[in-house]
Amino acid sequence: MVINRPARRFARRSKRAAVALSIAIAAASPVAAHAGGAEQPQAVQPQAATANASAAGAAGPAKPTAQPPTPAGGLESITQTAGAAAGYLYQGSTGLLWSAGDMLSSAYTGIGQALYETAYMMGVNKTPLPRPEFVDTATDHAQAPVMESAAPVVPTTAPAPVQETAQPTAASPAQETAAVPDSAAETAAAPPPEPAEEQVRAPLQPIPAGLLANLVYDRSARNADGSYFVPKGLQRMFEVRTERAAVSEVRAVRKLNGRVVPDPKAHGRVEAGLLGRFEAPETGIPVVGDEVRKGQILGMVVPVVGVVDRSSVRREIARLTNEIRITAESLEITKQFSFVPFREGKVIQLETRLQGLRQEREALLPLLKTQEYLRAPVDGVIASSTAVTGRVTQPGEMVFDIVNPKQLWVEVTVPDPTIAAEASPGSRASARTPEGQSMAVTYMGSGPSVRQQSIPMLFRIDNPPKGLRVGRPVAVLMPGEQAATRGMPVRRAAVAVGSDGIQQVWEQTEPETFVPRVVQTQDIDAQTVLVLNGVTEGARIVVRGTGLMTQLQ
Repeated sequence: MVINRPARRFARRSKRAAVALSIAIAAASPVAAHAGGAEQPQAVQPQAATANASAAGAAGPAKPTAQPPTPAGGLESITQTAGAAAGYLYQGSTGLLWSAGDMLSSAYTGIGQALYETAYMMGVNKTPLPRPEFVDTATDHAQAPVMESAAPVVPTTAPAPVQETAQPTAASPAQETAAVPDSAAETAAAPPPEPAEEQVRAPLQPIPAGLLANLVYDRSARNADGSYFVPKGLQRMFEVRTERAAVSEVRAVRKLNGRVVPDPKAHGRVEAGLLGRFEAPETGIPVVGDEVRKGQILGMVVPVVGVVDRSSVRREIARLTNEIRITAESLEITKQFSFVPFREGKVIQLETRLQGLRQEREALLPLLKTQEYLRAPVDGVIASSTAVTGRVTQPGEMVFDIVNPKQLWVEVTVPDPTIAAEASPGSRASARTPEGQSMAVTYMGSGPSVRQQSIPMLFRIDNPPKGLRVGRPVAVLMPGEQAATRGMPVRRAAVAVGSDGIQQVWEQTEPETFVPRVVQTQDIDAQTVLVLNGVTEGARIVVRGTGLMTQLQ
């Protein structure tokens, strides 16, 4: 253990003090004893004198003589008590000092050891610790049979020869122990037994992913004629599905580009009506995406008036208040006198003036103490917000924009006025987003005005899909009045765009052979297209997994 230097110094000082006290007490004891012995003869002499006096008195009267004062008889007992007390004091003080020194030494030793170990664990103390050498006894026991027997090493798989060689060695243990030091060189030259099992068991290596894929599935390949070999296993992994193309006559549609807009009946904007500072309600400021109800308080606008304007307003309010009081007193006085000329007319005039003054004061009071509540006009979701606590809003500035995601429309602008004239309100159509979402729409009507040389047309989305956003582009496929077109209708997912940007479909000519065909298409609705050329009737067209088939190119 490591003891700190302050602990050592304190222990030494405690021992020195104990020794000095013991020496002082030991030196004081003989002095007290010597003082008691010197006073004892003086006490005997008075006793002898008293005896002689008594004898003389018996013989005859004697003259009175002056006797010396007798010393106190308790001096001897006081001396003994002082010596015993000094001995007890010596023993008690010595024991206390030694006990206190041992306790403080142990405390300092423990604290020093704890600090040393803590510094070592924290990495502050870099002093290396002594490490005793570890001796593995199991290794010695394992090598003992090899050192004792000079016979050749027998494999572990043959137990019978090992028992025969072990019998003579067990018969003479004394000879074996004596022969071990002499045959040290021979045992060192003997090779250790070779573990046969460890050499047979080789570590398993992971199988490469490419090799495993080649074992499970056959690879696709491009043939010399431009077709592609796709094995059945790869087709199942791609979930490839095909359909036969059939020729039919389909009425062509018109593709109109537009964007998603909110329904005017379910769309509302919350604007500030005066210049003021925006304050949050007790429920907190609603953020984008929160649902709100009609009439819900979204915020408050506290009017902001400058120092000069505020002073002017207060002065005007004070003036109006004074005039109201004077006019009211004049009205009461006029009503009390019955012989005032034109009394009824003056009363009516004063009442009218009093009412006007009160209205003027009520118009100025909101500038000082009232606030405007911003309420939601419709049910919906917060689409946009510019509300920040403490922000100064301007009159007419939009603070919240509320949209109902379950009521959305599509606004389309067409440059040809005949398209809007031929469309009848209530007709059904289909729409498609760039992400592939399909939806059914109903034509609502168009306006007579022209916007940027185009006519706006409105379509209501019957069941808006989840995640549809306001402002997203949408393509509306509206049936027209043109003659029917002959072709092969296929799913829109069957048409893919090749690396050269040309539309193509995949035709399955054999069970494991596919050929890409360049086609020309025309839109029918949001989910179907009409293939005009490039594929013969009855061909098997891939309608599922087309995107993965395109990756083979």
